[in-house]
Amino acid sequence: MDYSFTKSQQELREKTAAFTAKEIPREVAREVDRSGKFPHDLMKKLGEQGFWKINIPKKYGGDDGTIVDLMVFFEEISKALPVLSWTAGDVLLYGNNILKVNGNEAQQEKYLPRLAKGELTFCFALTEPDAGSDAANIQMSAELDGDNYVLNGSKMFISGASVADIAVTNTRTGPHRTKGVTSFLVDTKAEGYSATPISKLGYKGSDTCEVYYKDVKVAPENILGGPECLNQGWHQMMRLLNGERLVLSACAIGIMGTVINECIAHVKNRKKRLGGGIRLQDTEHKIAEMATQMEAARQLAFYAAWMMTQGMEPVKETSMSKYFCADTGKKIALMGMEIMGAEGYAMQSSVQQFFRDIPILAIGGGTSQIQKNVIAKTLGL
Repeated sequence: MDYSFTKSQQELREKTAAFTAKEIPREVAREVDRSGKFPHDLMKKLGEQGFWKINIPKKYGGDDGTIVDLMVFFEEISKALPVLSWTAGDVLLYGNNILKVNGNEAQQEKYLPRLAKGELTFCFALTEPDAGSDAANIQMSAELDGDNYVLNGSKMFISGASVADIAVTNTRTGPHRTKGVTSFLVDTKAEGYSATPISKLGYKGSDTCEVYYKDVKVAPENILGGPECLNQGWHQMMRLLNGERLVLSACAIGIMGTVINECIAHVKNRKKRLGGGIRLQDTEHKIAEMATQMEAARQLAFYAAWMMTQGMEPVKETSMSKYFCADTGKKIALMGMEIMGAEGYAMQSSVQQFFRDIPILAIGGGTSQIQKNVIAKTLGL
């Protein structure tokens, strides 16, 4: 069993780290958090440097990367500006990956080359006011009327919904909870589509929105996978879960890394001020615990990713990774705030920002409680 990084993955890590060092100094990250504006400029620069090609097949102009490549990218971005990893997911996960896994050839040819060039942004519209963890409870309707389906209803907490070009929209097209769901590729410029951004505690700049569909017309060929995939939306979503869980795990690992590094720098500076070769043993032990917990999270996440690259279906392991990384990240962020005290509480500190950012990783992509349900089921409970 060997899940070490390849040369190309090491190069991707170095390239991404160089990007964040140049384009996302602390003052830029602070301004994105302060303003709450979608980071259009950074998204454009990521596209110009070829990052959107990571997981697109070569025949469509991509690099044909694996889940490990994605995790490397998301971890490095999250170290500098977690919300940028969230917005990047609107391209890499909800554009590239959805189409690669579930799109038909015509849809892949239409969208993937443009996604690779940074010409398009997608969003994933699943959650509704009464359909969060119980995703099969979606009520938004899609009814065939003549030559088109007509969509009516609303979605909630949809990231990127007011800036996306295409909204992958999950609808109710049949009475069965899971066999009556259809995913549509909705042009956000279509008449009747509207999105209103929501103010949030963290991940500011993600353009998380409440979305309304009023008599939005969509042609049958814009069913994800084509007309033959009517009522296949639930199964299409299930194919994406392992990858999504691991990408979010990598985001948590990136946040943990920065919090720990900030604490190390804080303690070193404090020792210098105090002088006399003083030891802050209790604080050092806390940081040692944080580093150990992060390494355990990293090993679990990349082991599960290795399993995916070997053609396995690591449902249990990806759920364990998502739950453990998110919850461990929250604990480490809180410990970081305690270690840094007033310095960490100040708004110029990245630790307080990451403390506000990381809770969403235990909610989005399946809550920690849902992951525990999955784990328990795989254990035969």
